[in-house]
Amino acid sequence: YKTTTTNFATFVGNNEVIPTGAAGDQDGALGTGSVFKKDGIYYGFYTGHNGNLDPKEKIMLATSTDLITWTKVPSFLLQASNGYDRNEFRDPIIIQDIASGTYKMLIATRSEASMINNSVVPWRAVLAQYSSTNLINWTLEKPFYEDTSTFLTECPDVFTMGNYQYLIYSNIDDRMVHYKYRLLTSNVWITPTNSKLDGIAFYAGRSVFDGVNRYIMGWCPTKNNSSDANNYDWAGSLVTHRLIQHSDGTFGVAITEGVNTKFATSKVLTPLKSIGSSKNDANYILNASGVEKAYSLFDRETKAFKIKTRINATSSTQFGFGFGACSTLNEVYSIVFDLDKSQIRLDKSIKYGSSSAVISTLTQLPLAVPTNKQFDVTIVSENSVCVVYINDEIAFTNRIYKMNQNPWTIFTDNGEVTFSDLKIFN
Repeated sequence: YKTTTTNFATFVGNNEVIPTGAAGDQDGALGTGSVFKKDGIYYGFYTGHNGNLDPKEKIMLATSTDLITWTKVPSFLLQASNGYDRNEFRDPIIIQDIASGTYKMLIATRSEASMINNSVVPWRAVLAQYSSTNLINWTLEKPFYEDTSTFLTECPDVFTMGNYQYLIYSNIDDRMVHYKYRLLTSNVWITPTNSKLDGIAFYAGRSVFDGVNRYIMGWCPTKNNSSDANNYDWAGSLVTHRLIQHSDGTFGVAITEGVNTKFATSKVLTPLKSIGSSKNDANYILNASGVEKAYSLFDRETKAFKIKTRINATSSTQFGFGFGACSTLNEVYSIVFDLDKSQIRLDKSIKYGSSSAVISTLTQLPLAVPTNKQFDVTIVSENSVCVVYINDEIAFTNRIYKMNQNPWTIFTDNGEVTFSDLKIFN
């Protein structure tokens, strides 16, 4: 399908342009690929998947001159070379090697056990690498990347920014999007302290560059029967982040400007209920001394919204936002800032009698805690999708079906914390 956007906040069109084949064809299902333009022609390489065939997966091709009308090229069928897993062979991406005048196709697959430097290397995830001068005839080269720590590095993306080359991939084992980088003068990949670009509710991330900023787009998965209690399905709703490159090559993750400015109308917040919380204009001081939890409870938001605030953790080490919270706080999905564990996480809590207990931690990410313990937070939610941005460093996406059906809270479980200039925008 093809859709168009200029700001990642408004989209035009959602039209099928490359259909799947018949039930018995190689592309009975059509999977991830990439589009590359050469001499006025768009080459759309994609994964043809059919679980009833052997091989299950081959790389296929369709071409276009306008991105609207596409013609499949039946003669193009690239299957795994000897030594690679013919049933796990997908997600092609094309990069241009200007120095050699060639094109490289990188494909997510697995390599069989082999002897390397007199040592046995087991079956492993690899990005197979093929080269071409015309985008039609491809020659196998040595793997672009190998990884023995995961089964498959899906949806690879490779690009250059400044002095660094980056590799982004989706780890099929932990269901998260990771990245590595290396200097253009080096062959050694660097794994950052936090290689995750989001949590488990953001997958299959691919990036795009508009000449100024680089963005990464993935999907926030739905859950079976649209229930918070069930497991994630495959695929879901589009989510886009902006990548911020630091001088050391690492990435921060931030909200896109288009989404940020789309929510422009703020409204006055009036708490429905507060315990251990005092209010001065849009500033809230929460102190949990003598109470199980200090909080302010606000009315539900049934439409898409954005929350902005600056959090100062004066003495609190565990605080955050609660969503899906009925007025009795019987069941709450909490975005928890845990400074002791340097962690941001999603907890599900159930109230038993007069006290609450966390019954499960659904997902978590490392949280860098600044010396001043200050966090600039933006939360964007539409329907059941909730994305938390922290200090232009972290994106934390979650699916919470009770998000727009119930009130929400700010809270602290201990000590004192201030939520400054707390505003909500529609």
